[in-house]
This record gives sequence, C-alpha cells and structure tokens, in this order.
Amino acid sequence: MAASGIRFNDFYFSEPIHLSAWAPPKCAGLFCILVDDPNWAPKSFQPLYFGEFGNNALASMILRDCGRTAVAAKGKTLFVSVLPMTFSTTQQRMALRDELIRAYNPLCQTPAGDAPGDLAFKLAELEKKHQEQMMQLLASANEAEAPAHRRRIGFVNDSA
Repeated sequence: MAASGIRFNDFYFSEPIHLSAWAPPKCAGLFCILVDDPNWAPKSFQPLYFGEFGNNALASMILRDCGRTAVAAKGKTLFVSVLPMTFSTTQQRMALRDELIRAYNPLCQTPAGDAPGDLAFKLAELEKKHQEQMMQLLASANEAEAPAHRRRIGFVNDSA
C-alpha cells in the first residue's frame, strides 16, 4: 500500500496544494514550499524551502522567513506540503528540518551554520590576515640593515 503525498527521505508530507489556499494545521510540524519542476521525480515538485512551525501557528508568521521563495520560483505557482509532527519538540523538528535541508539543498536555504555570508566573511578574514602578515614581513625586511663592514669569508692571504 503506497502512502499518498510527497516523500522526502523517509517522511511522507501531505499532497502539495497551492500556497495561497493553505492554512497551517493546529498541530506542530514541518512544511515545504515547492515549485512545479518536470525534472524532479517521481513527483514533479522541487523543494525551495523547508520550515518548522509550532502549535496553532499563523500562516503569515510561518511564511515571513521564506520571502525569497517567490523570487526563486521565477513566476511559477508555489505549492506547500506539510508533515504533521504531533507531540514533537522544537529541537526535534529543527533537527529533521536541517537533515532535509542537507539532503535536498533547497534553492532558498543553505545547511544550518552555513549562512551565505559566512564563506565570504571567512574569505575576507583570511585575506586580511594574509595582508597583515605580508606587511609585517616587508616591514621587517626593510628594518634589517646590512652591516656596515663585514669580514670576507675565506682565507686571508698573509702577503696582503
């Protein structure tokens, strides 16, 4: 017997419906914002965003964090699918959400801890350190003066 809906990893989300017609369930769970994409199989829906919501959450509050999905959809209709997780904790839902993000790489999200600016920030910090070290190296090279008089290396000729 096949479960209805859409499967992500080992979890069955509800059948996708238009985002504009969606009202979140009264229980806690996860949601996925999708866009129709014929390249995805077995169902032609590509995930754009995975999110988590608590009990009696309002749709407007849930969707405020996923505003980039409309841009990523490029004019296509957005859909939503839900995985009810009654009696779950926020940490359990967030852990599953992060697992799904790592597995499916949705266009509007990056894995937890890998915010888009993190890589750029780390690169800028490395470049800054490199530049500081080069400046220190050049300064120390300029400060080192050649000694005024050095003895020549080698044997000294007695006749001289």
